[in-house]
Amino acid sequence: MATFLLTASRDTAEGGGAPQADGLGSAVLAHNIRWFIRVRWVVVAVFVLTGLVSHFVPALVTAMDLVPPRRWPWILAAVLAASNLVFWMLSRRVTEGPTDRPAKVGIWLQIVTDLAVVTVLVHFVGSTTTFVAFAYLFHVVLACIFFPPMRSLLVTLTAAGLYLLCVCLETLDVWPSAGIVPLDPGHVVGKKLAVLSALSAVFVWLVVWYLVAALAKRVRERGRLLETANLRLVAADQEKNRIMLRTTHDLKAPFSGMESNIQVLKLQHWNEIPDSVKEVVQRIETRAQTLSERIDDILLLGDLRTRLEPDSSPEILDLGLVLRDVKDELEDKAQARRIAIGLNCESLKMTGRARHFSILFSNLIGNAISYSQPGGAVDISVCRDGPEVHVRIKDFGIGISEDALPHIFDEYFRSKEAARFNPGSTGLGLAIVKEIVQKEGLKLAVTSRVGEGPTFDVVIPAARCEFEKEDNPWRKS
Repeated sequence: MATFLLTASRDTAEGGGAPQADGLGSAVLAHNIRWFIRVRWVVVAVFVLTGLVSHFVPALVTAMDLVPPRRWPWILAAVLAASNLVFWMLSRRVTEGPTDRPAKVGIWLQIVTDLAVVTVLVHFVGSTTTFVAFAYLFHVVLACIFFPPMRSLLVTLTAAGLYLLCVCLETLDVWPSAGIVPLDPGHVVGKKLAVLSALSAVFVWLVVWYLVAALAKRVRERGRLLETANLRLVAADQEKNRIMLRTTHDLKAPFSGMESNIQVLKLQHWNEIPDSVKEVVQRIETRAQTLSERIDDILLLGDLRTRLEPDSSPEILDLGLVLRDVKDELEDKAQARRIAIGLNCESLKMTGRARHFSILFSNLIGNAISYSQPGGAVDISVCRDGPEVHVRIKDFGIGISEDALPHIFDEYFRSKEAARFNPGSTGLGLAIVKEIVQKEGLKLAVTSRVGEGPTFDVVIPAARCEFEKEDNPWRKS
């Protein structure tokens, strides 16, 4: 038994901003601002843990030949926590503007704050007696990714200036040097050696900046080229779809006329036509009906894909009534194939577009009828499962093979078994279903195997349904 899950479209999800000439798009910057905030909470936790260990088990620190820190881990944790709350409130508004300026301002505020905190950390850990000064590289590298070379160089020079200022203040005894690494009484680090050590660290930062900035610039250029190519492909595809839809629409009238003339022929001259000609006319009628249905499906699918705005606003609709209406519309088709349709659904109010849900269930139930064995059955049930409502459509037909299951929502795809069983299918019904599922924010799970009819499980978020009214049979107890 194989299962395939179709989920709602993620086209509007966060993190999809296009690369711009001077860096990343606002959506990407906003996403990374939130990522920085999460990482900063981890750093706050590390400072708090350091303070707790130093306060309650200082012997553990001294056992590693280190000087237990006193108040500075708590001070840095408090400063970072307070600034993080401010950044979090600002991050909720960075995507509201049409430009990426708010996102860039948010990034700069975080960088300046972090560099100041890192400078204090470097002083208390040991500016020239430990390797903690290389903590600046974290922001240097990220600046190269987020900003063009000149702006990332500004971040690097800011970090270098703060670090050198810290070392100079220490060597001039303006800011008494500290550190967690104790020095031997007879060992004194010379001022010139300390400054030389600091300058060598800055030199390494500049080399790292140059290498990463050059690579990031090439990546952004490649990203812009890919984005431009993608926009051209999308425009070409849209133009192709417009031409195809226009041509398909022009074909609708001739086929409708053909069907009308065949009906006139049957009503007025059918008894005068030889049986051999009747057979040819019947084949023409069947073929015309199939092509007319395909034209309707193409136009419907094209309308769903090309319509920028929804054809209607979400409304309150009765899911049970929608399913009953669809069942009534397909009853003649089911009776012609001796298929029994069973529907188990109470009245359930929900928000959605009635046209979309009608088309969705019409295609799923119609498919179940078409691919069921004559004399079979199609069962439709609606149930609540936790925070979701499930509409399950089960038939007992030919089933879907495991290798075909991931492709059933592709346009014009039909498995070998389906093509043999129902040669008149347009192959577009499930592509239409996919489009509606994604537009309505639903999920659709398909479970099947060859020889056993599939189960199509449409999952509707409970937030769109009205459960809690006293007179509602769906009310959760």
